[in-house]
Amino acid sequence: MTQTPLIRVEGVSFGYTVNQSTTIPVLKDVSFQVNPGEYLAIIGHNGSGKSTLSKHLNGILTPQSGDVWVGEYNTRDRAQRKAIRQKVGMVFQHPDNQIVGTIVEDDVAFGLENIGVPAEEMKERIDYALNAVGMEKFRKRPPHHLSGGQKQRIAIAGIIAMMPQVLVLDEATSMLDTYGRHDILTVVDSLHEKGMAIVTVTHHMTEVTKADRVIVMEKGEIVMEGTPRDVFLRQKELGELHLDVPDASKIAALINQSFPAFAPNVITKSELIDEVKRVGTGVVHS
Repeated sequence: MTQTPLIRVEGVSFGYTVNQSTTIPVLKDVSFQVNPGEYLAIIGHNGSGKSTLSKHLNGILTPQSGDVWVGEYNTRDRAQRKAIRQKVGMVFQHPDNQIVGTIVEDDVAFGLENIGVPAEEMKERIDYALNAVGMEKFRKRPPHHLSGGQKQRIAIAGIIAMMPQVLVLDEATSMLDTYGRHDILTVVDSLHEKGMAIVTVTHHMTEVTKADRVIVMEKGEIVMEGTPRDVFLRQKELGELHLDVPDASKIAALINQSFPAFAPNVITKSELIDEVKRVGTGVVHS
């Protein structure tokens, strides 16, 4: 049975206006869908259009041509913007830009107050969201006293409390250290396991390995699409687009050149270790 997409991007083109006579094209006839429960990664080097594309998914930007549909709503319809943003929540690179409350629980409550959620339900949603991101014990703390990773968790909690169907992360871990990034990805993995669709715009290829599907952007167009395993096999093409692959993929490709029995489509460290064991065992037995 075919799933009904949560988001449909249909022939979207967009450019930034510099002056009355000059527009810089950023997106060119882009089309794709986001399906229920999917984990989609969008990658591309700086200037490829990936962040601009992400801002079209909940109506922050609207197409100059083409359409974006969130369920039955077209993002061009200003009257439906509130409903669209309840369905598609967005977390940005800088959490400080999203935090508005003087204490954590007030910040999480902000969006709920705007949509008129009753007090008792609001309390339940705040409790759920803070527990989901592991920040319950910080609920009375001022957000500016928190670390970057903790602030990003609060930003995500504010979105979770709205109970969206899709969480869009626009370079949401790029300003964090390794530990902060790991914490956020653990939260995102948990949300995905519970059925939330995830769209992540990232330049960290280890994050991409978690996705069900990858879209590669270049000069405002989709130039490659597939599973992480399939996309990372195309190392030469990715290199020409100034994109890297996970270290495990690089090592697997090098080993495969000398030992064809070694799988070249490895994408994680654990897979690499397992493949070394598998091939090593085969060599010993032979």
